[in-house]
Parts: sequence; C-alpha cells; structure tokens
Amino acid sequence: MAANTNSNRSAWVQLYEARSVPSEPESRSPGRPPGIVPRRKVGLTLSQGEITEIEHWQDRFSNLMGRKVSVGETVGILVRICSARLANLEEELDTQVLSMFVEKLVGEE
Repeated sequence: MAANTNSNRSAWVQLYEARSVPSEPESRSPGRPPGIVPRRKVGLTLSQGEITEIEHWQDRFSNLMGRKVSVGETVGILVRICSARLANLEEELDTQVLSMFVEKLVGEE
C-alpha cells in the first residue's frame, strides 16, 4: 500500500521530498587537499647573506615565471641546479676542504 501512495504523489512533491532529505556530508579531511609531490616543512639557520641570496633568486625566478615563486620552490630549483653542476664536475671535486669544494663547484667569482 505504501508503494501505491508514493506513485500517487505528483513528481514535484517527490522531488521536493528528495531535496529535503539531509545529504551525507563528503568524507574528506578539512583544509587543502594533499599535493601530488609529498613535501615536508624543515627549519634552517641561515646567515643574513644567505637569506638575501635566496630572496634575490626568488625575485628573479618570480620575474621570469610571471608569478610569485615560493621560497621552497626557489630552494628546490637551486638545489637541482647544484645537483646538475655537481654531476658535471664529479671527477674534479675530490677535496675534503669545504672552501675548496665550494670554489670548484661555484667557479671563479
């Protein structure tokens, strides 16, 4: 008999009743969805000179890309540049002294 009662109601009443049924909230954690590449927050102790250099590169990359580049993106780009440079100079960099290592990696200023 209940099935008969439902079929006798007009479609707009059934539609209204369907809309008024509380919907289940999406089961999703609050906040921004996770990124494709997992990232981790780290703390660094830098000198003012190092901070200035990072900010300088951040501004240069931002101007080149036409958008704001984050500090994390800037450091990531610089790390990849250093990795490529190190791979090219691997055989020439057999020193145990940090200053000599940096001088060979960076080149003459």
